[in-house]
Amino acid sequence: MPKHAKPSLLPQAVHNLLCGIAVPGCVLDWEGEALAEPNSSASAGFGSAGASPSRWSLPVPWAVPQLLTITLLLCGQALAAHGPGGSSESSPFPAATPQAVVDVTAKIFPAVVRLDVAQEIYAEGKRTVQRGIGSGVIIDDDGRILTNFHVAGRAAEIFVTLYSKERVRAKLIGDDHWTDLAVVQMNMDEIKDKKITFRHGELGESRNLIPGQDVMAVGTPFGLARTMTLGVVSNNERTFYPERMRIDEYETGEFSNWIQMDTPINPGNSGGPLVDMTGKVVGINTRGGGQNLNFAIPIDLAKEVIDKILATASADHKGHVDRSDLGVDLKPMQDLETFFSVDIDKGVLVNSVDRNSPAAKAGARPQDLLLMVNDQHTNVRFPEELAPVRKMISDLPIGSEVSLTLQRGKEILHLTAKTQKLQGAVGEEREFKTWGLSVRDMTRTYANEAQLDDATGVVVTTLSPGYPAAKAELQPGDVIRAVNGNRVEDLEAFDKLYKQSTDKKQKAVLLQIQRGRGRQSAVLKVNYAEE
Repeated sequence: MPKHAKPSLLPQAVHNLLCGIAVPGCVLDWEGEALAEPNSSASAGFGSAGASPSRWSLPVPWAVPQLLTITLLLCGQALAAHGPGGSSESSPFPAATPQAVVDVTAKIFPAVVRLDVAQEIYAEGKRTVQRGIGSGVIIDDDGRILTNFHVAGRAAEIFVTLYSKERVRAKLIGDDHWTDLAVVQMNMDEIKDKKITFRHGELGESRNLIPGQDVMAVGTPFGLARTMTLGVVSNNERTFYPERMRIDEYETGEFSNWIQMDTPINPGNSGGPLVDMTGKVVGINTRGGGQNLNFAIPIDLAKEVIDKILATASADHKGHVDRSDLGVDLKPMQDLETFFSVDIDKGVLVNSVDRNSPAAKAGARPQDLLLMVNDQHTNVRFPEELAPVRKMISDLPIGSEVSLTLQRGKEILHLTAKTQKLQGAVGEEREFKTWGLSVRDMTRTYANEAQLDDATGVVVTTLSPGYPAAKAELQPGDVIRAVNGNRVEDLEAFDKLYKQSTDKKQKAVLLQIQRGRGRQSAVLKVNYAEE
């Protein structure tokens, strides 16, 4: 940089300056480099003696709010002196100059769509739909769209409105609630018949995002299509630990940290792209927390999910992502190293072990320290380090034998576990109209959470008022273990027993149910004349 030149503050200098907050009392230049030690003469005042005349310097003994206020004021001075925006030549990304914002908007708008979705839900014992609006980004020339699971997952009907304002039908081809992602396919025959042209977005990388970097969000807030907002990355590894995130009852956010940004998003923005100032998609907007607290799914994770969904999708079945599970809940080691007499940044605490899980069968116990999986270190000192370890475990081949290195007290253990397929708490759901109820398949995860003895049976979810199940005083959460003395192993077995009963028009059906830890019987009195 030329001598005595004032560097642009946007966006690299702001990032470097904020990184320097960790050294209170130190004088920094705009590259975040210390010009003097704390309490030295150079820290006596702004631009004081001891600082190079070719640099601007700032003493940092003040409170953070004062520092940020001065930073913003100086940003204005830099803009006034040099014109709008512009990073230095060494900046790894361009700034959000007015021209850059216009160029990126023109590049990404044709790839962003509005989604009008009818999602399958169950209420009062019946299958029904609820309608909503979301956003998505076209990801290839074949008309595939990336969006959120909570926008298009479980979709029974989808309409897509393109940049040209034309509207076409689409269908869900795969989803993954663990990452809150779904892939939708536009009806390409309809696209051709209407002679519609479209562009797809360019997927970038999220691993290199840094706080302070300019980004833009595009979507359909409150149904207002083609809306762009501008902001910065606030945090590139946000975790909500110890809270476990859910979409309705579906687990999500286990295998990556979130991108946090102040870029405004609102209901309807979900599924739309977060783009950098080169116009590349770096995230998928997923939720807004208010007060400029908004979050996106990293595109690096999304690209993996897209590939796996497309590889498993067929004309008859949705694409999906299979993952491995060891059946352990992990906890960061911060503040626990002294208690367990281990070095800092060594291992992760086994907080709990699921019953009958691979880890339990291998001999792992709560309060063991998991040091390695297949000779890969599992060091988790901070909550932000949990997601990568969970993902490393989930990426193991299902059914493969895994070596676990644990520490129990002062003893080092070497165990072998066989991974199983990861299951969520929510199983497949169906309605059984004649009996007036809907039920879900039991999963291992649900059984563990409900502290049930095993994962057999089906779970009652909703009831139709006035129908046999409601009259028999069944309740949501009841587990149906047997029908007319026949054991219910899973949803398919229950469906078969239901059809046998209704085909015979049985007017009395004996159910064995489990409610909490107790078991009881219920009799359904079925009047077929009222159907």
